[in-house]
Amino acid sequence: MTDTLDSVVRAPGRPRDTSLEAQVLEATVDLLLERDTREVTMTAITERSGVSRAAIYRRWASREELIAAALDSVRSGVELTPSGSCVDTILDSYEQASIAVDGRVGTLVKKRVALGLENEKLRALSWERHVSRRREPVAAEIRRGIATGEIRPDVDVEAMIDLINGMYYYQLVVRASSTEDPDAGRERVRNAVRLVFEGAAAR
Repeated sequence: MTDTLDSVVRAPGRPRDTSLEAQVLEATVDLLLERDTREVTMTAITERSGVSRAAIYRRWASREELIAAALDSVRSGVELTPSGSCVDTILDSYEQASIAVDGRVGTLVKKRVALGLENEKLRALSWERHVSRRREPVAAEIRRGIATGEIRPDVDVEAMIDLINGMYYYQLVVRASSTEDPDAGRERVRNAVRLVFEGAAAR
């Protein structure tokens, strides 16, 4: 009897319905693009997605978790393909990422920044579950640069990533891009990143 009961308890549940998750995330993204963020409520999301509140809460424990996941769902993963030096590899990767951050993606990136300033819980969730994992490929490339002797071994990897990311965020989120040639802005950021690498270069 015990063996039978154990087998029932340990039996796997039904597979997660990924199409339903995609439906909810898409509805949340659409609402974030259309409305003031305070109007993107769980009621609005259930109405737009056609998915019940209970089904949504089985997948995301809170509104903040769902919004953090929705904001991340439009971003592609970070992929670095070695292209010679560490700085060139990182610059190439960020160049592609900055081109991708346009239109609706760019709008959502700006919304994530604004939401993070308004909601500490959402900012923490975005960082822990989404943003921080995008840093790891860059950290691995910097560590490769240290291993090959391109970068000083005492460099603070996390601080270096913060500097690089901060330059791109300032250009893409803070600075008014409509006032200049986009190529000029990208070139300015590339030059700034090269300055960071010059400071971190092994002597």
